[in-house]
Amino acid sequence: MHEQFIPEQFVQPTPVPMPGDIVQPAPAVPVPSAPIQESTREPLLIEQTPDTATQSKIEELNRKISELEAQVAEARQNPPVVLVADDLKEPDVLPTNRENAEVKRLPIINRPGVTVRSDELQRVRIAVMDKSLFMSNSWQLSEEGEETLRTIAAEIRAFNPNADVDIEGHTDSLMNDPKNPMQKHDISTTKAKAVMDFFVTTLRWNAAQIGMSSFGRSRPVADNGTPEGRARNSRVEIVLRDRSE
Repeated sequence: MHEQFIPEQFVQPTPVPMPGDIVQPAPAVPVPSAPIQESTREPLLIEQTPDTATQSKIEELNRKISELEAQVAEARQNPPVVLVADDLKEPDVLPTNRENAEVKRLPIINRPGVTVRSDELQRVRIAVMDKSLFMSNSWQLSEEGEETLRTIAAEIRAFNPNADVDIEGHTDSLMNDPKNPMQKHDISTTKAKAVMDFFVTTLRWNAAQIGMSSFGRSRPVADNGTPEGRARNSRVEIVLRDRSE
């Protein structure tokens, strides 16, 4: 009986590189990559709310805005009133110094028989009744009248030191002499001159800054039918004006 010879599997040996041989690198084996899938998860939204302090500031600002809007609306419905006194009319009651000063900045002169107002040209008018200026039955200044004029002059200097001054004489409707129709103008001129002389001579004001006018009874400020009205019409007015006028 013969044994069967089974030849071994022939394996080709790996060649050993010799000096000077060029060795080729083994080819890279591609590795399959997994496909990239888009994420279907929705992004996480974080709701941010203001903290307590910030919320309080916002509410405070909104409150102030509401108050300002209310003030603007009220101002539009109630516009400011500008007081203008018309010399050619006969008002029943002229505003007091304090009331006039609240409407427009005017000098406040707290002396008996003195009123301050603004006319239609926005000029300051300081009216002084005769009984607060002159002696009884005379056109000579009394001690009270001189003190009143000193107070007025000081207030004018403080209010507008560069203002020029016009001094106007006025009378009431009584004591009219038919034989002398200019009598009232003569009296008003005498009164205005007495005041102007006091400013220039005693108070040392520059005569170039002072003018003088007389109007008699032509510009009443009150009703001549009453003693009170006539007392207010018999007056001297000191008018402040800018030098540019």
